[in-house]
Amino acid sequence: MILIRDSVHDSLNMIMFPENIGASLLNVDRFLLDKIMEDVVYISKTLFEERLVKGTFGVVSERIPGTEYVVITPTGFKKGKIVKENLVIVDLGGRVVSGNLKPSTETPMHVFIHKNIKEANCVVHTHSPMATVFSILGREIPCVTPEQVFNFGGKIPIVKKYSYPGTTNIEELESIVEALKISRAALLPKHGVIVYGETAEEALDNAILVEDIATSTVFALILGQPEEFTEEEIRYLQKFKELRYGQKKP
Repeated sequence: MILIRDSVHDSLNMIMFPENIGASLLNVDRFLLDKIMEDVVYISKTLFEERLVKGTFGVVSERIPGTEYVVITPTGFKKGKIVKENLVIVDLGGRVVSGNLKPSTETPMHVFIHKNIKEANCVVHTHSPMATVFSILGREIPCVTPEQVFNFGGKIPIVKKYSYPGTTNIEELESIVEALKISRAALLPKHGVIVYGETAEEALDNAILVEDIATSTVFALILGQPEEFTEEEIRYLQKFKELRYGQKKP
C-alpha cells in the first residue's frame, strides 16, 4: 500500500492503494489527494454532460502539488461513470504508482505537458465536435471573439507535428508543448483538443470555451467571412481585460 501523510492530524495515515511498480511513501496530504481526485472525477463527468466527450474518449489529469505525481483517468473508461477508485496515479515518466486500472493511452502527452509547462496543473483532452472540425481540417481557430483574446490571447493554434493518438514521439510531444505555450488551448490534427489550466476549474472552463468559440466561428464561416481581430485590436482587448474586466484581487 501507499502511505499518505495526514498533516492535519500530524500523524501517518494509511490509504489503501494497491501496490504497483514504483510504489513508495508519498508525502502527500490525504485531504489534498482526495480533493484532486474529486476534481478529476467532476471534470470527467462535466465533459460528458457538456458533450465534449463521448463514450470512453477524452482524458483528464491533475498534478499533485509539490510532487512528481499526476492523477489521471484510466484508458477505455466512460467519463460519465468515473469514480475516484478508477483513477490512476503516475509519475512524470508515465510509470504507474498506484491504481487497479491501466492509465490513459495519452499519459505520455499529459505528463510531458505537466513536466514542461509549470502552470499546467490540470490538463484536459477532449473530442469536442466543433473544435474537432478545425483539427480535422488542420486549421487554427481564427480570433474573432473577445472571449478568445481574454482566455487564449488570440488564435487557437494547430499542433504542427503530430501523427496519431497516444504518441510518444519526442518531437511531436515538444510540438504540442510549443503550441500550448502560445495558447492554453491547441488542436491535435485529425484528433481533438488539448487545454490546460493553473487550476482544475480553469482547465474545465478552457475546454468548454474552446468549443463555444469553435461553434460560433463555424456558423460565422457558414454565413460569411468573419473578420479577424488585428494585432492592434488584440493588444487593446488584452489591456482592457487587464485594467477594466473582472474583480481585482485585494
